[in-house]
Amino acid sequence: MTGLLQAEWLRFIRNPVNLWVVAAFFALLAASALWSGLAAGEFRARALQPQQQTGNSQVRAEMHDAPVAGKGGETVKSADNTSVRLPALGGLALSVRQMDLLGTELRISTRSRYTDGRNSDQLFNPLLRELGLLDFASIIALLLPLTVIALGYGLVQEDRERGVWRLVCAQMPRPWRLVFAALAVRFVMVLMPAVAASLLAFMPDSGSTLYAAAHWLVFVGLFAGVWIAISGLFLLLPVSSGAAAVGLLGVWLITTFAVPAGLSWAANGMEPMPSRLAAIVDIRRVQAQTSRQQAELLSAWYLAHPEISAVKEPSLAIAGLPANLELDSKVRPLMYRFDEVRKTHFEFMERWSALSPGLAAVLTADRLAGIDAPRYAGYIEAVNQFEDRWRAFFVPKMMSGQGAQASDQPPVLSPLPATESVWTVILSQSLIGVLLLLTLAILRNRFGRP
Repeated sequence: MTGLLQAEWLRFIRNPVNLWVVAAFFALLAASALWSGLAAGEFRARALQPQQQTGNSQVRAEMHDAPVAGKGGETVKSADNTSVRLPALGGLALSVRQMDLLGTELRISTRSRYTDGRNSDQLFNPLLRELGLLDFASIIALLLPLTVIALGYGLVQEDRERGVWRLVCAQMPRPWRLVFAALAVRFVMVLMPAVAASLLAFMPDSGSTLYAAAHWLVFVGLFAGVWIAISGLFLLLPVSSGAAAVGLLGVWLITTFAVPAGLSWAANGMEPMPSRLAAIVDIRRVQAQTSRQQAELLSAWYLAHPEISAVKEPSLAIAGLPANLELDSKVRPLMYRFDEVRKTHFEFMERWSALSPGLAAVLTADRLAGIDAPRYAGYIEAVNQFEDRWRAFFVPKMMSGQGAQASDQPPVLSPLPATESVWTVILSQSLIGVLLLLTLAILRNRFGRP
C-alpha cells in the first residue's frame, strides 16, 4: 500500500492543474483567515476599551420619553450609563461578522431597550453588509467541497475513457486499493491547507483557545472526509467524467443550499417565527396605554412603596419612570419570544445538520464563537434578571429624588454559565462519514470492472 501511495503522490504533484487548484484554495482560505483573525482581535479590543460618552451612551432619549430635566434628572442620566456585553468564546475568528450583527452590547436602563428607535452605530447599507466578505467558516463550507470535486472527480472514469483502466484491472488483483490510495492523497492535500488556514485564523485573535481550535480542526477533518467519501462513491458510477463532475456539483448545491433552506422551512413550520409587524403593533399599543396611564402609574408606585415620600414637583424623568417600567414589563415577553423561537430553530437544524455538511460547519462555528441562538437566548435572560436587580437598587433612589451615593454598591452582572460542549454536529458528521466509507468499502470490488 505504501508503494501505491507514493505512486499516487507522484502522479498528483506532476499534474500542474492539481497544484494550481490547491494553491488557489489555500490562497483564498489564507486571505479569509487573516481577515477573520484580525477582525476578531479588533472586536475583542473594542470590548476591552472603557465605555466612552459617545455612541450608545449619548443616545438616552427613547421614542416615548421626554427630555430629562429638573430634579432627579441627573440621577437617571448617571444610572443609565451601565452597559453589558456578551463575551465572545475562543472561536470568534470563525464567525466574527455575526457577532457584529447580533447586538451583543446592551444598555441597562430604566427605559425599555426594545423601544429605542435610534441606531447610534455607524450607518451602513444592510444589504451590502450581508453580501460583503464571508466569515472563515462560510468560506470553508463553500470552497472545501469544490476543491475536493476539482481534485477527485472522474479519476476512474477518465482512465476508462482512455482505455487505461482495463490495463489496471488486468495487472492488479485489487484495483480498489489504487482508488483508495488516490483518495487518501487528495484527502491529505485538501486537509493540509484547511488546517493551516484555520490555525492562521486563530493566531491573530488573542482570545482564541486550544479547545476551540482543536474542536474546529476535528470537525474540518470530518468535513473533508465526508466529501472525499462522496467523491469516491461517484467513482463507482458507470458514467463519463463530465457527468460525474456535474453530479458532484449537484450534490454540493443540494447539500449546501437546498437542504438548509428545507430545514429552515421545516423548523418554521414546527414553530413559526412570530410576526415582527404584529409585535410592533402590540408595542405601539402598550406605549399608548402606558402614556395615558402615566399619572395613575406614578401614584400607584408611591402607594406600593409607602416608605418613600412622593416628590412634590417630580421631574419629567421621575414622572415617567413607573410608566417606563410598566411598558418594559409588557414588551419583554413579546421580544423574548423571538429569541426562544430562534433557539428552537437552531437546535432543530443542529439535530438534522448531518444532511448538510456545509450547514454543520456554520453551526459549529457559531457554537465555538459563542453566538449560537441558545447561548444568546440565555444571555438575554441573564441580562433581564440583572436589569431587574439593577432597577430594584436604583429606582427607589430615583423616585425619592435623593440620587445615588458614592458609597452605594450597585449589583453586578453574574458571569454567564460556561457553555456546555455540544458534540451533536461532530457525532452526526462522524456517523455520516462512517456510513459513506462503509458503503464505499462494501462496493469496492466494483472498481475491478473494466
